[in-house]
Amino acid sequence: MRTNASLHGLSMLVVLVHSSVLSCRIGTEGECLVAPFVPGHNLVGEGFDVVTQQRKADVIDVKTYLSPSKTCKLCTNPLQNDALQKLPSSVKNMASYLTPYKLHVLSESHQFGLDFLKSPEFGKLDMGATRSKAYKFASQRIKEDRYTFSIHSVTCNTYGFILSTPPPLSFKFKKRLDLLPSHYNNSTKNEYRKLVNTYGTHYFRKVNLGGRLRRLISSRSCLSSMNGLTSSEIKTCLSMGVAVGLGKMKISSVPKSCIRVLKNQDVATNFSSGLYQHFTEVSGGNGWLGEFSIFQNDSMGYMNWLKSLKKYPDVVSYSLRPLYELVPNELQKAAVKDAIEQYLKDNAVKKSLKEPHCEGKTPNVASNCCPQHASWGTLTVSIVQGWKLYGDVFGKTDGYAKMYYGSIQRRTKVIESNNPQWNAEFNLGKVSKCYHHRLAEKQLTSIIVALLPSTGS
Repeated sequence: MRTNASLHGLSMLVVLVHSSVLSCRIGTEGECLVAPFVPGHNLVGEGFDVVTQQRKADVIDVKTYLSPSKTCKLCTNPLQNDALQKLPSSVKNMASYLTPYKLHVLSESHQFGLDFLKSPEFGKLDMGATRSKAYKFASQRIKEDRYTFSIHSVTCNTYGFILSTPPPLSFKFKKRLDLLPSHYNNSTKNEYRKLVNTYGTHYFRKVNLGGRLRRLISSRSCLSSMNGLTSSEIKTCLSMGVAVGLGKMKISSVPKSCIRVLKNQDVATNFSSGLYQHFTEVSGGNGWLGEFSIFQNDSMGYMNWLKSLKKYPDVVSYSLRPLYELVPNELQKAAVKDAIEQYLKDNAVKKSLKEPHCEGKTPNVASNCCPQHASWGTLTVSIVQGWKLYGDVFGKTDGYAKMYYGSIQRRTKVIESNNPQWNAEFNLGKVSKCYHHRLAEKQLTSIIVALLPSTGS
């Protein structure tokens, strides 16, 4: 499994700087003892949970660096003034991305649903990232309204590691396997679930380290449409805004049509939450949360974050292998495989619905099922009943009610009663709040009626 999936609606600006395998040599025991590890050396040996998208405990031994002959591999690090640094014995190869960085600026647009955050593995079910923070943010949005999602990310690579084959297991992982039952069944499933919770579903076979800023933006699809904006235009404007905020573009270069998008202004309905909301994730570096303005140059925190990546890298892309492949005992291997598959199924969700399509000539509804104009809806008025209508001296009142809305008039039937129950409902069709008509009733023979207007889209 790889992180770089083929995604719909992809546009990318890539600034490439070549990478290089480090200049390495065999070091003596004394040299190995004093040399520090290469930054991020331990990340390649970690487990990974594809459901939560979180790194887990070490499954590979990344602490041992001396060979049986008391030597180690020492490499010069060009990102740290050619300092001599050691590699774990389990690392087969290492690359350094030479100055300044290997930098990717990426924007992705996804029209509907949550498929961009998940990896399909079980037919109609998806489980990848279904418990991640980004997935929770996106799933909450689609419960509220129709949304289009776009991902705007910056990736900076500093180092890369590849594990040897087969990689040596960490001491704690081997000890855990020694205590694990040989079979997976109802009586042992809790022990296997604890193993998955601790070590994940997969492990890193190859990693690229550095830093990644990822901003997930959710745009209200129908609200954007009513503001005369397409999903593509929203994404393009937001991509420019990210470039402005990170100091890669001047605000004067942004088209006027994008300015109100960057200001998050809804002019069609004055919706208080604006056209979009965002969720930000930052991997690597030290001390920056990834928040910045998209309407002005706000790049100081970003630039300081870039500088810190040489010393504090994190995993930004990777190649995964299933965790069960590391289990030496064949019975346990099959059991771990079953436990992981069950864990994935337990956390699967049904695939997202497709983009809706509305056919016919429904008033004020476009083909994408969005309203064409704001503040339009169907107005239905219910005249329910009257009370104590003593308008007739010699008998019961012959009562009826009239209602007015602009030039529209409606009247109930006549009921001979001092407490008539008309239960009349009048559909006034499509109306606009912008007209501000007063809904009124006319009293006849001292009749007081209860008017219960209701609106709906």
